[in-house]
Amino acid sequence: MILPFEKVNKTNAVGNKAMNLADLRKEGFNVPNGFVFDCDFYKETLKSNGVDEKINALVKKLKTENIEEISKEICFLLDSVRFDEESRRTVEKLAKQDILYAVRSSADKEDLDDFSFAGQYDSFLNIEKENIEKTVIKCYKSMFSPRALAYILANRIFLEDISMCVIVQEMVKSDVSGVCFTVDPVSGKDTLMLFEVSEGLGENVVSGKTKPEQYYYDWYSSSLQCGENNLLTEEEIKSLAENCMNIQMLFGYPCDVEFAFKNGELFILQSRMITKIGHAALSEMWTTADFKDGISANSCKMMMWSLYEYAFEKSLKDFLLQLKMLPEKEIPKKLSNMFYARCYWNLSSTKKAMQTVVGYNENDFENEYGISSLSSSDEEKTRSSLVHSLRLYFCYKRYCSQRERSNQTIENKLLEKLNTYKKKLEDESVPDIKEEWYRLVHDDFLTSETNYFSQIFLNTIHRTVVAEKLTSLVSESERMKLFGNIEDISHMRPFYELWDLSRKIRQNPKIFMLFQTAELPELAELLKKADGSIYEKYNLILQKYGYHSEAELDLTRERFSENPVLLMKLLRDTVLLEDKFAPDSDRQRSEKEREAVFLSVSKKTSKRKYKKFRSEIDKIRNMLWWREEFRDISTMYYSLIRSYTLKLSDSLFSDGALKEKDDVWFLKIGDIESYIDRKITAEQLSETALKNKKYYLAYRNYVSENEIGTLQKKHSENNGQLHGICACSGKVTGKARVIESFEEIDKIRENDILVTKHTDTGWTPKFAILSGIVTEYGGALCHCAIVSREYNIPAVVGCEGATKKIKDGQTITIDGDRAVVITEE
Repeated sequence: MILPFEKVNKTNAVGNKAMNLADLRKEGFNVPNGFVFDCDFYKETLKSNGVDEKINALVKKLKTENIEEISKEICFLLDSVRFDEESRRTVEKLAKQDILYAVRSSADKEDLDDFSFAGQYDSFLNIEKENIEKTVIKCYKSMFSPRALAYILANRIFLEDISMCVIVQEMVKSDVSGVCFTVDPVSGKDTLMLFEVSEGLGENVVSGKTKPEQYYYDWYSSSLQCGENNLLTEEEIKSLAENCMNIQMLFGYPCDVEFAFKNGELFILQSRMITKIGHAALSEMWTTADFKDGISANSCKMMMWSLYEYAFEKSLKDFLLQLKMLPEKEIPKKLSNMFYARCYWNLSSTKKAMQTVVGYNENDFENEYGISSLSSSDEEKTRSSLVHSLRLYFCYKRYCSQRERSNQTIENKLLEKLNTYKKKLEDESVPDIKEEWYRLVHDDFLTSETNYFSQIFLNTIHRTVVAEKLTSLVSESERMKLFGNIEDISHMRPFYELWDLSRKIRQNPKIFMLFQTAELPELAELLKKADGSIYEKYNLILQKYGYHSEAELDLTRERFSENPVLLMKLLRDTVLLEDKFAPDSDRQRSEKEREAVFLSVSKKTSKRKYKKFRSEIDKIRNMLWWREEFRDISTMYYSLIRSYTLKLSDSLFSDGALKEKDDVWFLKIGDIESYIDRKITAEQLSETALKNKKYYLAYRNYVSENEIGTLQKKHSENNGQLHGICACSGKVTGKARVIESFEEIDKIRENDILVTKHTDTGWTPKFAILSGIVTEYGGALCHCAIVSREYNIPAVVGCEGATKKIKDGQTITIDGDRAVVITEE
């Protein structure tokens, strides 16, 4: 089809460039008028001219050595292509005689986050109406140029999957034009914009024909760096920056925006995602590892980030000092940070601290946390004196013993405090919501969260210390079996109780039918009327686990206690599972596999060493149990903070400190504390919330690299295999079910292999029907890894790019022992 911009929508087969222009015009940006030849038009035109099958046949012969030859043959075929009469009449109607046009390619696979095709396709300027047809054909030919074909081969892209859309847009005879990068692509500073501006057409900037003036503008601090530039005034730059920032907020990712000024009027010529951002401003390496299961999986609002930052900074610094891993002067001011609305922690400093631990191996450390490999070898990286190592070892032993003795007491105190806060809410007896919120977050949450983080840090140190003993006796896959099926692990409890209740429901034909036919919102009330005892058991589970949600660490998401339909959905999904998915069988199988590993070890070592080995495994399993136990308490505190923050937002809104009640989620806890302490005004607090909201919206659809900084990651060849980290051993072949988020969870069918970015607690019932799992994020101890071992499902985590490189419905093989996913059928 040939469509004017106004008629282009998400149902049309057009490239990102064309769709973006259509969206910009609909949102009121001053985009020059134009129209689009969609991808269907490309296919139909090639077919009607009888060249489609010939081109496909040539494409199938494409190899590195015959690129030039294939390109020439395809372009020769395209020379004969002509529009049909109806299409010519449409062009005649849409194009104007006295207007010159820019004709630009917009392939459907162009400007994507994984493949940009930057500079691969041709654009043409100052095209007259009568030359539009042949110029569109030139754009088609550029798809088969030697450089484009070489790019396709190098990136293993199926050429049959690519179609060409072409944009025809009115030219602007600009006085000044240029390009804005809404994020400086060199420094990577996420609030700093770069403008490159020159006189005349923007093509002069893009093609490098002129040396442009450069302007840097930090929109968050409103600071401008422009030197002696004179093409644009400060007011024009700020106005342009506001437009470009509004464009980034519209799309939710960093944008490359081409613009032009004519007689002082601003025109937006095109916008696309910036696909490559450098990080020259960072002198250290930063990672989202172990945050990726929750707050760093996607963009994060300021409230949630600041809670993590508050606890992480204190807990890690205290831990490093207490174990004498680093002197205080070597601990940087920032151990965590936010970039591109995602949460990162300081990988450089953490590795420096870990290098003081005897037995530290950089590669093992990266695997544990799902960090894309940065190390240069698999050699051990311990770099400390014997005296320092011994001092650290004794500090660690003392700290470890202290934690073992005090864990139960700590848990009891944390729960006691939590229940006190809950009771005040239930009794509506909170004396002053601001003071109570302050006390909850500043004191008791900090105690809970630093305790949880400290347990994580301790586990890491312990596994490093004993790593050599383990690796000398068991393989990586055997080690995973030893840490599977940890009894009474916290995040499995809701599912086990739901499972037991679901079996009672299935035994009652009337109630079972109700779960098969009734609508979810009505199900609880119908259950209450039909069988009070079953309803009471469901209600007890709701009361017991109401602090959970579909996204545990997102404070903006409703908890089960607020919206019981969420828990009822989990129960219904569990009811519909057949008895063959009973968790008992998975636990028994996991137990047998673990005992088989123990038996194998007992045969190749002495009784004394075996006894010590088994004791060490039990200790690690116990530490893992406590880690998950404190994580569960952490989840309870987040639920509690959500409840208190909702009440706080009412108070702040009444004060005029929030424009909207939901703006509270865009404030850092320090901002709120400053307001409560009267260090800032209500107006200043409101302005901060709006600025942070702007920042969040600007990155809400952007997922930055998991590791950023000045070092380069190691990349391995694909060769039909994706490499990750072993979460659960075993080998399975099945159909891939690629899903982006929890909202798509119902697409999963029995024996599917789930392919996703990460999992959360709300996914747990679906694990029962899976034959395998592949995730992009996570390490050997992430949520997915632990639950996959509970279900004994082969799983590979930390498999970079899996949701892009694996197609939904494709047959794939997971080899958990080798930590690979085989994608070639």
